Amino acid sequence: MAFFAFSAVKDQYETSVFALCLASMTQTNAKSELSLEIDALSYGPYGIGRHEGKAVMVPHTAPGDKVAVRIVESRERYDVGGVVRLITPSPARQNPPCPYVGECGGCSWQHLRYDTQLRAKQRSVEDALRRIGKLDGFELRPIISSPEEYHYRRRIRLQANAKRLGFYRAASHEIVEIDSCRIAEDKLNAAIKSVRRLLEELVSAIDYVEIVKGDEAGQIVVVAKLTGEFVPRDEAACERIVALDSHVSGLIIHKGEWRRTWGQTAISIRLEDDVGLIVDGDVFTQVNPAGNLIMLSELLAAAGFNDNDRVLELYGGAGNFTLSIARRVREVVTVEGHPASVKNGKCSAQLNGIDNIRWICSAVPAAIQRLNQRHEHFSKIVLDPPRTGAKGIETSLTSFGAQKILYISCNPSTLARDLAALAKHGHKLTLVQPIDLFPHTFHVEALAVMTR
Repeated sequence: MAFFAFSAVKDQYETSVFALCLASMTQTNAKSELSLEIDALSYGPYGIGRHEGKAVMVPHTAPGDKVAVRIVESRERYDVGGVVRLITPSPARQNPPCPYVGECGGCSWQHLRYDTQLRAKQRSVEDALRRIGKLDGFELRPIISSPEEYHYRRRIRLQANAKRLGFYRAASHEIVEIDSCRIAEDKLNAAIKSVRRLLEELVSAIDYVEIVKGDEAGQIVVVAKLTGEFVPRDEAACERIVALDSHVSGLIIHKGEWRRTWGQTAISIRLEDDVGLIVDGDVFTQVNPAGNLIMLSELLAAAGFNDNDRVLELYGGAGNFTLSIARRVREVVTVEGHPASVKNGKCSAQLNGIDNIRWICSAVPAAIQRLNQRHEHFSKIVLDPPRTGAKGIETSLTSFGAQKILYISCNPSTLARDLAALAKHGHKLTLVQPIDLFPHTFHVEALAVMTR
């Protein structure tokens, strides 16, 4: 690494990490400074080194770094260290291109080269499956990288407080104001100035704002959450932004059950050449559109759907996988607990001429219980649960008699836990495909296939 790059990284690094640990260090009897070699990355913002045989977790370090640290927290199995200075930088480091690194709390791996990030994510999936799940005998395929390393997000959430707009500082609720985000699509960044101008005009207090982009030209929807009541005199400003601002096509303001819209608030999501979704801007969609197409393709290939299949899909959302599966099988029964997502999914299915989907709006455990009581059977099961996973439904899934379960996960730990539980009920893990939908963060998606 050239000297100027080393200096920039070192100064930026020491500012950000020391800021993270300063509060803890002032409240803890800091031990003497120690020199540490960072060996690996954790599933999180930490590098891992060892001192006298005990693991030391040090935020925002890279494998190969040599750092001077002080212990700021000591636990039974590991310590947490705060960096005093970076002695020797790792070749795995890069000079982060984002001007907000060291302040903004996002993108905790932006100081790492992308190939290093991918290797760490592959290892985090494998470690979770083998160490937490105690699973073996499966094929772990090489991680699929994101088609775009930067500017890949179709939606971003910005915190709004006292007319300030930005992301939270690491480990705080202090807002770091931004003008653009390095991982957001360009159209989103172009809309930030418009959103800031709207906030300056509004009397109503706003908690946060999401900016969402669709796949059709001109689809940029702003979704704002109120902290209090909507002030009626703000109506004019809301009408004005969608009528006169070329960067915003629709506006949604909501709080609880209350919701108002201005302009065109639906976006298009392309799934296949002749299949797509139309969803409201405040309904969940995958943040990485190109990565989502890869994930869908991998799911369809691994499942081997045919026209005799009856498929149960759990946590189906607005139909991100549902519509494409339905085109290939006899019937899909899809369960989703969010009413707006189900409503959007039904509309999309109708627009695509797909009529072999049975939509169930319900919490997943309750729906599974009812399906089991009716003695329904399925040849294949697809589930894409939240980060907390699908704990507690393993026995019920086994009762459906499916020969193949396809589990999409964004959390290696809960994935490993749930697959291990399924393995105890006669399912065997055969294939795992990691997919990177979130460059410059430690998050990783994975598709796991279990058979009987």
